[in-house]
Amino acid sequence: MISKKVYETSGKIFEQVSIKTQPAMYEQLKAIKPGEIVVVSGVHDHIEKLLPTIKAPFDLIEFGDIASHNGGRVMFVNCATYSSAPKKSVETFVNEGGRLVTTDWAWSFTSHIFPDKLKFAKKTIDDVVEIECNTDIARRLIGLNYSQCHPKWWLEGSSDIYDIGQGVIPLITSEEMKEKYGKPYVAVGFTSGKGEVIHFISHLELQRTQLRSKADVGDLDDFLAKMKAVKSEDMEEAKVAELEAAYSTLNTLAYLCIPMPLLNTSMKSIMVSGGKSAMKSKGLTV
Repeated sequence: MISKKVYETSGKIFEQVSIKTQPAMYEQLKAIKPGEIVVVSGVHDHIEKLLPTIKAPFDLIEFGDIASHNGGRVMFVNCATYSSAPKKSVETFVNEGGRLVTTDWAWSFTSHIFPDKLKFAKKTIDDVVEIECNTDIARRLIGLNYSQCHPKWWLEGSSDIYDIGQGVIPLITSEEMKEKYGKPYVAVGFTSGKGEVIHFISHLELQRTQLRSKADVGDLDDFLAKMKAVKSEDMEEAKVAELEAAYSTLNTLAYLCIPMPLLNTSMKSIMVSGGKSAMKSKGLTV
C-alpha cells in the first residue's frame, strides 16, 4: 500500500520540480481559493485525502448536497455506485464551464447526465498495468519526464472497464490493459458546452504498484536524481515505483484542479506522438 508518508514525500518533490519546470501551473495551483474545488464523498476512492498534499483547498460534500451546492469550478466525484444523479444541476455546471472528474464506478454518475458517452464492458481483477503517454495531455497529467520511465496504473479488484461513445477522447491508454481486458482506456474525456468531463478507471488514491524492473526497486535518492530534486530530512524512504506512482497522482490532481482547459475543440493538445495525425472528434480510438 502506498502510505501517507510516501505521498507527503512525493508532494515535497512535486513542489520543488513544479517551481523549476512548470512555474505557470504551480502559480495557478497556489492561487486556488476556497470554494473552487468540490469533492463528492464516495465509498472506494478518497481524493479528499490527497488534495491537502498539493495544498489545494476544497469543500467536501455528500451526494445529496450536489443539487443545492454551487458546484465550484471543479467537481470530483469519488468512486461509488450511483443509481441516479442530479442531471439538471450537473449538466448546467459543466455546460457553463465546470470540470467534472469521476473515478471508476462513478462512470455511472456521468452516464446518468451524459448518456451514451461511457458504457460498462467488464470487471478487472486486482492488477497493475503499464500505461502509455502518447498524447500531450497524458504526458502533462503523468508528469514523469525522465528517460526509461515506465508509469503504471493500479486497477482495483472489480474496477469497471468501459467502452467510449461518440466524441469521447482517449487521454491515457494501456496496451497491457487492452491485451488483458479488451479495452485500453485508463482516462478519457469529452467536452460539453464550455466545460469538460474526465473519467479515470480505478482510483486516484492508489493502493499499490509493482516492482517490475531494476529501476523500480531504486530508493529515494535514485528518484530524486531522476527528478533533479533535493533531499530534505522530512522525506520518507521508499521504492522508486512507489514514489513514481504517488508523484504522478499528485501531478495529475494538480492539473485537474487548475483553471487551464485540458480539452479543446481544435484538438491540438492531443496530437499523438510518432507522426500520427490528430485524433478526430468522433469515434476516437488509439
